[in-house]
Amino acid sequence: MLRDILGKEINLVMVTELSRLSRNTRDFIQMWDMMRELGCRFQSLREDFDTTTAAGELVLFQLMNLAQFERRQTAERVEANVAARSARGLYNGGVVPVGYKLIKDKRGYLAIDDVMAETVQVAFTAFLREGCLSHTAKWLNDNGYRLTQHTEGGGRFKRVGHFTVSNLQGIFRNKIYTGVKVYNHRGVKKETRAVWPAIIDDITFHRVGEILDKNKTCLKPYKKGRMPYLFSGIVFCKNCGDHMPGKSATGNAGKVGYYEHSWATKKDSTLSQKLFRCEPHRIPAKKLEPLAWEKVCEFVTNPIFMKKVLEEVRKHHESNPLRRDMERFKAKIFGINSQIEALSERLAELPKSVSAAPIYLQMEKLERIKKEYEESLLELKAGSKNSLDKIVGLDTLDKFMNHYRTMVLNDMPVDQKKQMISKFVKKIEADTDRIKIHFIVDDEHYQQELALQTKSPNILVGPNYFSNFGSCTLIFKNST
Repeated sequence: MLRDILGKEINLVMVTELSRLSRNTRDFIQMWDMMRELGCRFQSLREDFDTTTAAGELVLFQLMNLAQFERRQTAERVEANVAARSARGLYNGGVVPVGYKLIKDKRGYLAIDDVMAETVQVAFTAFLREGCLSHTAKWLNDNGYRLTQHTEGGGRFKRVGHFTVSNLQGIFRNKIYTGVKVYNHRGVKKETRAVWPAIIDDITFHRVGEILDKNKTCLKPYKKGRMPYLFSGIVFCKNCGDHMPGKSATGNAGKVGYYEHSWATKKDSTLSQKLFRCEPHRIPAKKLEPLAWEKVCEFVTNPIFMKKVLEEVRKHHESNPLRRDMERFKAKIFGINSQIEALSERLAELPKSVSAAPIYLQMEKLERIKKEYEESLLELKAGSKNSLDKIVGLDTLDKFMNHYRTMVLNDMPVDQKKQMISKFVKKIEADTDRIKIHFIVDDEHYQQELALQTKSPNILVGPNYFSNFGSCTLIFKNST
């Protein structure tokens, strides 16, 4: 709605009551100033008064102050209730830790999951013997100990089925296993005895914590002169789609920067038989960064190259205009399949005395939703609507580039380079011998950026989640 107001496509905002639009006085004042500046009227059906007069505007802001007061008062009541429950040692919700399970008829209470509780106890004992997180995780995995992927109590994602350094760290640092409830109240961390039984005794827990603290102090101290990694956060593997953050290694030639499959490497580090096989596993920063930065500078300074990218995008949209919508439906279908797999795992562990009817009903519901998404995906594939009108014009793009062309000619600091890259590049896909740069060529993105430069600071400009992108493929030169 705010984007449409900025585009002067809306000249009247009507709400049932004032608090439905906002309960924050500062946010409402910003929107109010923006609407007045752009000639957009505002009307509340419940609070029907003339806001064009000084008295009407006074009443408007007083009602907004009351709405904010009501919001904060409600938040304080909820916070006080959560704090009171925590002080009594009750569980306030969220993903239930491994080794515990919810009690259906007793809210706030947890019971011990005998199978997984034994696994947790073995993990603590193994760490005291091994003295290292990675060695402990590898020993547990090699000896057949596994984590249930199903998460009880919420959570968007399934657990990793095996032990890693990260999930072991989370288990060993969680005082819930000693029967202690840790909570924050008004910025102060407090502890109380929980209503659920302990899985690990206090002596074992503290011994493990001391070893973890000692291992932590063995790490090298942080230094400010770290490698910059210009494209950290936007480099992805062309083959598997995994994120490739900046990492470094030290050898005979000194410190060397890389972009590598960090998360996949982390998951495989505790497995004797590696599951992840993808090339390139890592790409030297000195190989990727100069090549990509040179092309970004060319995109900013060379109108011919800029025009070529726009023409390629138009050709791509003419041949496959609804690709982004298709990808969104594919992601939803993938998420539903993950939920069905988790329910199947839960169904296999269900005791015979417990009815499986609710799980079957949920699976049927998910299957119906999945079928609807699949039908929508088929309709998109058969559709003919395109989005060529969303591609930025050459004049608009050239106008926005003027601000950065003089900066590129000078020696830019790293922070300015990163900021400029974020304006023009969505992501970089890396392959064994080439990289593919996805430039942002969405008209709405650049209109918003121009609005930030020219309009009043009161105008709100939000992020754009549906940008169009153009790409350019670059081949690595052979190096010795």
